[in-house]
Amino acid sequence: MEGGRILFLTVAFATHAAVGIALARGFTGVGPRTGAWMGIVFALLPDADFLFPADWGWPFVHRGITHSPLFALVVVAGVYAVAVGTAGVRRARATALAAALAISSHLLIDALSPMGIQWLFPVRTTWSPGLDVHGVIATTVLWSVSLGILALRTNDLDGVSEWARTDDTSQQRSN
Repeated sequence: MEGGRILFLTVAFATHAAVGIALARGFTGVGPRTGAWMGIVFALLPDADFLFPADWGWPFVHRGITHSPLFALVVVAGVYAVAVGTAGVRRARATALAAALAISSHLLIDALSPMGIQWLFPVRTTWSPGLDVHGVIATTVLWSVSLGILALRTNDLDGVSEWARTDDTSQQRSN
């Protein structure tokens, strides 16, 4: 794999994870650690299709079965069922919502891209407005909105501001 492709995939994966974390933390009742790992895992889950062997063919290809609302629904239902059994109904709802927001964010971002997603899986069809959602401008917007959600709806970034204040204070003392 060439360097440009590796860089593209790294930035795309990081962007999906950042958006997933922001939505899981900003709009559910899950804690910081749970929200972070759920945001990462479920926002990246549709791209597990990169792990499928190429000779498997359709629907086990990139943007196949794992990039469909049906897949997301099955995953979220599974998360809810497991969470009800281990954490009770109230926490299960928050956990399932976190998973739903994270996985849906991935599907929505990719649905806007030129390749689209499998909206009606198992029917093989895609539609997309063809936006450059993994380009520099869109990536910057997605990261900015994600950081804004974390800053406004959680206290997850408080450590960063504390670190910045501490760093400024220590520099002033050394001058």
